[in-house]
Amino acid sequence: MYLFDAERSKRTGLRIPVDFDVRCELVGYPTVMAKAVNMSTGGIFITTTEPIGVQVRMNLEFLMPDTLNSIQVQGESVWSRPLEAQQDLWQGTGIKFVGLPEPYLNLIRDYSLSRLYDDEFVRREGIIHILSDIRNLPPLDRLKAYHILIRKEGKLNVLH
Repeated sequence: MYLFDAERSKRTGLRIPVDFDVRCELVGYPTVMAKAVNMSTGGIFITTTEPIGVQVRMNLEFLMPDTLNSIQVQGESVWSRPLEAQQDLWQGTGIKFVGLPEPYLNLIRDYSLSRLYDDEFVRREGIIHILSDIRNLPPLDRLKAYHILIRKEGKLNVLH
């Protein structure tokens, strides 16, 4: 599942597929449990059984993959795709992180960059889409990402 190229070009982080539970506390509503589908340093895409509207502020809590680090952050829904609009796309909500503390930002960034070492991830996502996401990273992160991919170039046939 990919957004249109214009949507991808707005990203400031490497978006990676994930699969973990997210606890969403919405002001004035019962707590919603969701499933994370993908994530970047800018936000997270979740699926829920209960739709979440746009511009809804919430507190999110989840465990970072491959760690025991719990992340607790505020977010705001910036787009929502209801079930009735579903064709072959996920129902869900795109949430922008609000005021992501530096330690959490580092955890998400480091995890995202570490996925570039995974040959299967690079093949599955496609080098063109990965390079599109990398293009908008902050300079040091972009340099790290390019360095990882260049080192892999001799081992993988993904850059040709």
